[in-house]
Amino acid sequence: MAYASQSGRARTSARSPQAHAICDRCGFRYNHVDLRWQFDFAGASLINKRILVCSPCYDRPQEQLRAIVVPADPMPIINPRVQDFVTAETNTRVTSGQNTVDPVTGIPIPGGNKRITEDDDTRVTQQTGEAPGGLNQEPGTDPNAPGNNDPGLPYNNTEVPKTGPNTP
Repeated sequence: MAYASQSGRARTSARSPQAHAICDRCGFRYNHVDLRWQFDFAGASLINKRILVCSPCYDRPQEQLRAIVVPADPMPIINPRVQDFVTAETNTRVTSGQNTVDPVTGIPIPGGNKRITEDDDTRVTQQTGEAPGGLNQEPGTDPNAPGNNDPGLPYNNTEVPKTGPNTP
């Protein structure tokens, strides 16, 4: 090696001369080829801060300055169908239809009124069984099922709800 002299941290050579430069951070003399530009994040890209620094003074770009790129929203569904949770969770009987009329009094009953028993208890929905007029007059029971001697009563009923023509 034919180094003629040391000038700070720069190499000086008579055979292959290289320019010297001063680091913009520490102020030491280096060869210009050993200095590099300092970059930092600004938004989603890197920008050159126009500072030439030596290797010990170089800072990695600060990730906290990087912009967060939020992905686009997914494509919406055309004609979505949302489950009707209110109806699915209802466990009371209500009147329905446009022209419901009390068969005893003949008074019109508006749709959506809760039905009650003679003791002012709310009537519950039918668990299983036939529709009114069917053969199974005690829905929720199956005497042929194994171990079904005491089927229990749904929704804290005191007796099995009845269906049929004599049901209030």
